[in-house]
Amino acid sequence: MSHTLSPNFYYLGRWFCRQTIGRYFALKVRGLEHLPAQGPAIICPKHQRWEDIPLIGMALPPPLHYIAKAELFQQPVIRELLGAWGGVPVDRQNPRATLSSFKRLAPLLRDRAYVVLFPEGTYVRGAVGPGHHRLIQLLLKLQNRDGLGLLPFVPVGVSYLPGKCGYRVEVNLGPALYAAQPKQAQDLTLRLMEQIACLSGF
Repeated sequence: MSHTLSPNFYYLGRWFCRQTIGRYFALKVRGLEHLPAQGPAIICPKHQRWEDIPLIGMALPPPLHYIAKAELFQQPVIRELLGAWGGVPVDRQNPRATLSSFKRLAPLLRDRAYVVLFPEGTYVRGAVGPGHHRLIQLLLKLQNRDGLGLLPFVPVGVSYLPGKCGYRVEVNLGPALYAAQPKQAQDLTLRLMEQIACLSGF
């Protein structure tokens, strides 16, 4: 299955999300000045609930490609949606399959794509879980192998606050972080998680 992002479908999906879940989640976005004016860039948000995925898409102006767990690609409707949104599957039980999937990222990054990676890899509510540095390490290997220059990793805090008719959702972007070598992936991940925690109010 192709995972090429369809711009028209993406913007239609964004509009649909604003008309549906957007009625229950009032967004407030800060720090958009930290988002690089053009890609490639790796967006690293806090992950608390499934709604994070469409809400990040609603909060940030450019089309986004999502790195998502492989299980989501086994569900027919979601599989097609993620495919149209340029999704890249990650199989945590099969590192070889993940490596194959990551090869699809190289042309996306060369085309200056904005890629969303949730460093925690799963939902963690009320706290910040440990970041998974292996995926970041793979991105740093692509950075060096493909001569992309230093990839900006943008930490994004997400917090849900009770509102009158649902939730107020605060999305806070911080300054981008960088690393030159794959061996620095663990340190970069720790720095990202510290910033994500701070931006999320933890």
